[in-house]
Amino acid sequence: MEKLVPLLIALAIFGFKSYQNYMKEQEAALKRRKGIAPDPAKTKQQPATYKSIPQKTPAVSPAPFYSEKIKETNEIQRFKKEREEHRLAVSKKAKASGSEQKEKTIAEDFDLRKAVIMSVILDRPYK
Repeated sequence: MEKLVPLLIALAIFGFKSYQNYMKEQEAALKRRKGIAPDPAKTKQQPATYKSIPQKTPAVSPAPFYSEKIKETNEIQRFKKEREEHRLAVSKKAKASGSEQKEKTIAEDFDLRKAVIMSVILDRPYK
């Protein structure tokens, strides 16, 4: 009998703690449900007690969401065209002036900043 009393106290404490955790979970579930839109079938609509007059609103056509992509592709095409024109101009200069000019144009086309950026992108210090 003496061993039964501490066992009953332990069971009572365990049950109480379980009940407290259950209530906390119910509150958390209620908070989560508040973020979800209510089901229209469950909610009852109140009948309108006044007559509403529909207001005419000007129809605004939505701005196309792809305009940025078009700008980007136009810029890419323009960049490719400029690059091709530059290569043609460099090749014409190289043909006209000979091999000494060719070595000089290679050094002009090299951009150290871009090379460092590309190096960091390809060989990341952390993975």
